[in-house]
Amino acid sequence: MSLVFTSITINTMHLQDMLDFYRIIGFQFKAIKVDKGSEVYRATHNGVEFSLYSIKNTQKSQIPSLQLGFRITELEKSVAQLQKVNGAMCILDPTEMPDGMKSIILDPDGHSIELVEA
Repeated sequence: MSLVFTSITINTMHLQDMLDFYRIIGFQFKAIKVDKGSEVYRATHNGVEFSLYSIKNTQKSQIPSLQLGFRITELEKSVAQLQKVNGAMCILDPTEMPDGMKSIILDPDGHSIELVEA
């Protein structure tokens, strides 16, 4: 048996802020027409679909309900831009770690996003 990761979908009340946040990381979103529901934006990277789905209500937890990790270039520049997005919060400034330069930032919905410099 083999396993291939194909998609991630995040339901969000803060669609525009989330689009701004994830575009800085490097996703290029396109609006997707859906028959039922709300606005959906999708990006594909290395064969994995990453979608943001606009919803009216989400419950926010003190502990992030989702944690994602991305390897990116220009870590410090990207973190500075991400911190300007409404609702984003840096919880670990870019720091040299044994596995490389790393930062952790919460997206506008409070998801923990680990960024490692490529």
